[in-house]
Amino acid sequence: MFTKQMENLADVLIKSEISQGQDKDVIVYGLSAGMELALNILTTVILGVMFGLVLESLIFLGSFAFIRTYAGGYHCKKAINCYLMSNGFIILVLSVIKFTPEGYMFYLGVAMLLIAIPVLLKLAPVETPSKPLDEGEQKYYYKKTVVHLGIESAVIIILFLLKQNRFSFLGCIGIALSAGLAFAQQQQKKHENV
Repeated sequence: MFTKQMENLADVLIKSEISQGQDKDVIVYGLSAGMELALNILTTVILGVMFGLVLESLIFLGSFAFIRTYAGGYHCKKAINCYLMSNGFIILVLSVIKFTPEGYMFYLGVAMLLIAIPVLLKLAPVETPSKPLDEGEQKYYYKKTVVHLGIESAVIIILFLLKQNRFSFLGCIGIALSAGLAFAQQQQKKHENV
């Protein structure tokens, strides 16, 4: 998104010997990824403030990122499209949390998990054209996906038992969205191979 600015900053870091011996492309990638992450977190907090659901927005982001990092899934070709789509998802999730009665959250959450977990176990990790995976990486990412699903599912169950339906429901939505994006990438891959 800010490629030119990141390249200029990388030049400054290299010239000032702060990033001694580093490849400029690696520095630019790292700076860009860090900037995009910071911008996404900031925007998530701002949207959380607007909805009066700051904690919920951060819990969802953590839940979603916890699985998505290893399961993979659909990626936009342009950073700006990714940013807009991510924020659209945050708005959608916060709207669902704000307007779903707490009495329904348990049942909806369980239904989401019963669909999402098998989808993730079947499809993960989903590679993208920009991130192809060799056999060893596929095994590693699959194991990580299974472990993260187990941890997050355990936390969700504990939260449901503690009657923290809103927070456990956010975890369910995070897993379901990860599964949906994995499925979308798999379908796009099949379509491109036809």
